[in-house]
Amino acid sequence: MEACPIELQLLIFSFACTDDGSTGRSLSLVSRAFYELSYPYQWNSLAIRGYPQAVAFAKLLYSLQPTAFSPPRVPRAIHNLFVSTRTEHAAHDNIIGEPPDAWVGVLCSILRYAAPTLQTLSIVCFESTRDCAAILSHALRVRYPALTELTIRGRCMVRRFPRPTPIEEVGSSDSVTVDDRRQSDKLGEAKEGGDKPRTWQPIPTLRRLHIACTFQGMTLGTHAEHTFISELAPELTHLRLSVLDLWGSRRIAEILHAECAENGMADPLLEVFPVNTLAHLTHPLQPIGNGANAAAAGDPDVRVAKRVTWDRVLPSTNQLELFAFQPPPTESLDFYCSCCMDVRGDRDVMRVFEALARGSDGRFLLVPCCTREGYGFSEALADWLGRMGGSQGCWGADRQDSEPPVAVDAARTPPHGEEALDVARARRKQRRASSLQSIKSALQKAKFW
Repeated sequence: MEACPIELQLLIFSFACTDDGSTGRSLSLVSRAFYELSYPYQWNSLAIRGYPQAVAFAKLLYSLQPTAFSPPRVPRAIHNLFVSTRTEHAAHDNIIGEPPDAWVGVLCSILRYAAPTLQTLSIVCFESTRDCAAILSHALRVRYPALTELTIRGRCMVRRFPRPTPIEEVGSSDSVTVDDRRQSDKLGEAKEGGDKPRTWQPIPTLRRLHIACTFQGMTLGTHAEHTFISELAPELTHLRLSVLDLWGSRRIAEILHAECAENGMADPLLEVFPVNTLAHLTHPLQPIGNGANAAAAGDPDVRVAKRVTWDRVLPSTNQLELFAFQPPPTESLDFYCSCCMDVRGDRDVMRVFEALARGSDGRFLLVPCCTREGYGFSEALADWLGRMGGSQGCWGADRQDSEPPVAVDAARTPPHGEEALDVARARRKQRRASSLQSIKSALQKAKFW
């Protein structure tokens, strides 16, 4: 490296420090010369996993503040930041835990330091509904003058976010605690008819927004989502919604179809092939599109887009270049029930999303759900690292997943001659199930049972 010009070394350091921060930490340990040369790029991209790492980094920031005995140095810029409230092995919604009271204060101190130069931010929460709403709401109170891409993930609804107030009114960075989440329930219940509507600090530079949260089928209206998206990102060009709950996907399909049709992104008339019961039992996750499968399913059902009479979720301007949607996770069950599966996101509704993707002009992207828990830690980190590496990340469907999709499976059509065998297997399975059910009924009626 002695024969390499310093300018070229600086260029190499700037390209190398685009991971989770491991490269910058390694460069700082090589030598004093490498530490000084790579100093401005060591924090170019950082991934903070869990509360212990966040506290350690916040203490480091505090120790670097200039004092009377240490001269001030140029602060290291953070351009890309990934923050998870839990470590990778504990990043699951079904693991119940109480976050530390100082979590919000630590997070806000880190965000305020990184905000002047921050361009990409991803915050994933795996706490309870109340804690997720409080953490995400406080994170969005910080001013981001250069932020272009934002991803927020939490098992809570947008309407549950506490009413935004300037961060200075809450107190110093160390005094803000998670106890403020106790106000989430009361403030989150303020609906569109409240005395004081919600207002969000706009981020004029924000172009890509990814919201992964619960929507409850949008049965409570779309005013909260409309206000949040329109006020937070007035110049939005890319929007993605990832559904984490299993509620009312049929209403979501109606809303998205109507708004995409009004924006000119999709055809107002969609041909959706009905679910063939026998084919559904043999190949439950196989999409019905055309050819033999379409003929076996019968005539397609034409879905007509409704007139938009609600607050729009999608931006009404022509600036929207891409709208990506990840449906809720569905179980690979062997039965179909139109009443219960409607709540859980049945495959008939998934075929509406498939038809919407086929009939779009390229601005609508359907992202398959690949895990039982929906959009989680591994996907968020992979998408964030992919964006650092120059790929599409969460804005493309080219991700190579080891686990097959849950909601939409790209299974191939079985070869000719195997359909009769599959039908026979399905019939034998039905006979075995009916026999077991009759035996169970007889045992329940017995006196000794």
